[in-house]
Amino acid sequence: MRRGRRTVAAATVATVIVAVLAVTASTTGAVARDHGERRDGESGDAIDWGALRNPILGYKDRATKDPALVRVGNRWVALFSSVGAAGQWRIGITTSRDLHRWSRLRFLPHDQTVEGEASPDVVRAPDGRFVVTFQSFVHDTDGAEAKLWYRTTRDFRSFSRAHRLGFELHPGRTDRMIDPALVWSPAGLLLGYKTGTRDGPQAFELARSPAGSLDGPWTPVGRPDIRVLGDTIENYQFLHLDDHWQLLATSNVLDRPYVFDLGGDAHDPIGWLHWSPGRQLVVPQEPWNPGRGVTGATFEHANCSFVVDGRRIDGLVYLVYADSPEMTTFGGQGHAQLGLARSPDLVHWAVPASPRA
Repeated sequence: MRRGRRTVAAATVATVIVAVLAVTASTTGAVARDHGERRDGESGDAIDWGALRNPILGYKDRATKDPALVRVGNRWVALFSSVGAAGQWRIGITTSRDLHRWSRLRFLPHDQTVEGEASPDVVRAPDGRFVVTFQSFVHDTDGAEAKLWYRTTRDFRSFSRAHRLGFELHPGRTDRMIDPALVWSPAGLLLGYKTGTRDGPQAFELARSPAGSLDGPWTPVGRPDIRVLGDTIENYQFLHLDDHWQLLATSNVLDRPYVFDLGGDAHDPIGWLHWSPGRQLVVPQEPWNPGRGVTGATFEHANCSFVVDGRRIDGLVYLVYADSPEMTTFGGQGHAQLGLARSPDLVHWAVPASPRA
């Protein structure tokens, strides 16, 4: 979730174009197969793909982006950054039984001590609670730069109070931390996030809680060896599919989705600093998003994506993402809405009503 870097990004993008031209959380992973009260696909409703059309979710008066989509019993719960016309950020919540008809928009409780909240992620803790991580946005308490927070819930109706997450890692007023992602891994409880200044250098960092507690203390592990188009990545999601650890993230340049394979020892915290080169997920762009030009600068496509493992439902993996035809409205985020694609292998993606779907 890149915020406030459009001028820098546009210059970087131009350089890159010339040069390149070109789920469901479990106790061991952020997106294994258990994101609800029962396993996905076990007595659950199949996804009626033929009845769906993109965008599956959006609002006339708000931008909708940074999605997380989880299955809770017989309903889907979507959480996302919801941006008002004046650029005010909240975390929206809505539910659906069929991914087509959605409940009335409501919001994660707002902490009055911070300006707003954004970039939710959802994982399931070993004790069965869902953990919703997010960032204060645009500013933290007393006008400080964004920091990381979390709340817990069992039903997405009532939530714990907001707790700070990894604050001791970068406690300074000008230290900025965004895009938190947790994983209960074989190496312990890990936290991924992006740090750096809004208009300067940024980096993907990893920390560990040796005690396995969300409240830490957190200790730095390091900066993973990932570069895409000469820059870092953002919007992280740790994946555990077929006993294989992967990372889904968005390129800081061009805002495109990439997946990486863990290259190190999953039982060693240092092993989580080593990843394969990224592979871009190529999702068809549809007529409802007529954006043209440069992604991340003039429009968005398949931005801030989130994987849902639906293989117990129909053998497929789903990708929910944000598209916007422009980036001038809603505080520079554009009128973003959510799309859905599916794949048998994380390589070949189809959207609703497409021939390959």
